Amino acid sequence: MYIVFLLQMILWSLFSLIEWRSAHDHFIFKALLFMMFMYVAFLLALRFRLTKRQACWTTVSTIAIYFLCRELFWAYRL
Repeated sequence: MYIVFLLQMILWSLFSLIEWRSAHDHFIFKALLFMMFMYVAFLLALRFRLTKRQACWTTVSTIAIYFLCRELFWAYRL
């Protein structure tokens, strides 16, 4: 499960990079992009033989941790 967590964090970092590159896009397209990345993260967890419940909780926890760290970074940057 630790490897899945690390790979999903890399995936969310990639999401952040793509979101930064598409700063001029409408909100609906950013939401669709988020949903696509969330689905890919879920499939990645399933690929590593996690149950659907474990895959769901791992995906939700990596999303929460990633966005919390992102907000903390932007709040306390120098």
